[in-house]
Amino acid sequence: MKAFTISTAVAALLASMASAAPAPAPATPDQAPETRQFQAQITFFGAHSASFSLSVPTDGSEFSISNPLSVSKIQSLGGATCGFTGIDGSRVVTVGAQTVDVGPPQTQISGSCLAF
Repeated sequence: MKAFTISTAVAALLASMASAAPAPAPATPDQAPETRQFQAQITFFGAHSASFSLSVPTDGSEFSISNPLSVSKIQSLGGATCGFTGIDGSRVVTVGAQTVDVGPPQTQISGSCLAF
């Protein structure tokens, strides 16, 4: 019975200590919450060594891509998950540092990236 009483007391003590941890202070209107936003570095590759690169936001917003190059590969240097849409309906996703094929090759018209 003593062992049960002691273990119950220890469990109660641990539970009270865990709930006593201070909660983080909420951001006030004059303090912006901390963000880890950066610009993702994306390179689009086409035929005959043609390519172009973009620095894009990683806040989840959609951005337009205006380069008419027919893209066969998309490379991300990492830190974000990105999705791209082609003019003929292709959908390509990169996760972290990755190079992915676009099939069939086509002009990319929009994208969106979200930081990890």
